Order: sequence, then structure tokens, then C-alpha cells
Amino acid sequence: MVDGRAKMEKTNVNPRLLEMPDGYHPLTNDSVWQDAKRRMDPLLIIIQGVRGPYGATMENEDVSSVLYEIELAEKAFKKQNVSKMWWRALVALGDWFMKYGLWLGIMSFILYFLASSMLNDGGM
Repeated sequence: MVDGRAKMEKTNVNPRLLEMPDGYHPLTNDSVWQDAKRRMDPLLIIIQGVRGPYGATMENEDVSSVLYEIELAEKAFKKQNVSKMWWRALVALGDWFMKYGLWLGIMSFILYFLASSMLNDGGM
């Protein structure tokens, strides 16, 4: 961010355009960073206010090809495929619920029945 903060997301990005708070950023062919042995997850570093991702040396060619793809999609009456911020946040929320939601539900279920049995006076 401009104020010095960094935001980290773990997501799969397939489209050529990535939506960020300052607008769309093209995904270039040379902007994904990977370790030599491919053991760690690949990284894509996007700086706010800069058009291409960090390390993108083919930015001019890739931006012109992205613009050409947008023009072709427009002529074919198709929507441009963009990785939206809200969709990535929704997927991350769904992943969180898949990871912790079951255990949270079980624990709340147990706590509810423990509290109801403790507060019950035992009489009918």
C-alpha cells in the first residue's frame, strides 16, 4: 500500500487481469517468482500505483496483448475475465470455514449443551 502496509493473499489466479484497490493490474509472463527447486509457493508482488507486477520486464508487450484480448472479448460480446477482490476474499472466507468451521461448530454445540445442562435445575 502507499502508506507502507503490505497485504498478503494466498489464492489461485488464472485471469490475465487482477483487481487491486488502485485498479486493474495485468499478469505478465515473467512476474511470478519461484524458487529454483519449486518447493515453495510462487509469489506475485504487486506495488500500488505501479502498472505491472514487480520484476515484469515484458510489461509493454504483455499490456498490449491484454488490451488486444479485451478488444477481442468486447467484439465477441463476452465479459473480460478479471480476478475480483471481493471474489478472492469470499474464497478465502470459504477456505477458512472449511478449515476451522467444523471444529468451531462442534465446540459451540458442546458448549451449548454443557451450559444448558448446568443451568437446568434438574426438575421437570
